[in-house]
Amino acid sequence: MPEEMKMKTGRRVPPVVDNPRLARMTEKAPRPRPIGGKIVSMAGEPKPDTGKQRRMPAVPAKPIDKQPRVRPDQKEPPKSRKTAEQPQGYVRLRLRVEGDDVSVVGAKAVEGPLVESKLQGSLAYEVTVGQKRVAAGAIPDAGERRSFPDPQGRGEMAGHHVATLPVYEVNVRVPKEQVSAASLPRLEIALYRVKEPLPVERPEAGAIGPQFERELREVGRIKGIRPERLSQRAADEVRAAFE
Repeated sequence: MPEEMKMKTGRRVPPVVDNPRLARMTEKAPRPRPIGGKIVSMAGEPKPDTGKQRRMPAVPAKPIDKQPRVRPDQKEPPKSRKTAEQPQGYVRLRLRVEGDDVSVVGAKAVEGPLVESKLQGSLAYEVTVGQKRVAAGAIPDAGERRSFPDPQGRGEMAGHHVATLPVYEVNVRVPKEQVSAASLPRLEIALYRVKEPLPVERPEAGAIGPQFERELREVGRIKGIRPERLSQRAADEVRAAFE
């Protein structure tokens, strides 16, 4: 690098002057320059502003106390009336069958959806409210007692032995979203003996008795459930299950 292009530093190094014709900067205040041939200085106490247009409003003597906007706490959206009124699960009713007499002897609420079983087995049931069927299902081996076959048996002693019980108990399942405590007096439960296999596994809408007159035979029916007419234990269980 040439000698003349090297930067020199130090106290005795002369400053770099780009334009020697300009006045040198000193610590003294610059002399005022005339404007229009006159030297005008700002007054020590300027006059108040008398303008009326495009002026910022004066600062109020007392500052305005602006409260911060408080937003309400977020809440969960209210449940629809339909969702709130529809309890989940079903009720398992315990029925006692004695001949053609059917009565309610117990009830228990069960959580979870109700899945109708296929109509196959020895006994079938349907639950209706008015003209509407709300449940139907099968009860296998209901009212029967089977014995093991005798390996040495002959004639009547050969094979399984099936005996019909005079008194027995069964369970039927009723959906809570379609049956309320107020509708219990209009609820009917019909029990059918399955004489031969049904042509379909799941019936169409409506009562199953008229659909399968050949395959089913009604053995008993409950017309309305009134807790006040039941035993104290059964009444308490029914009221608690449908509350």
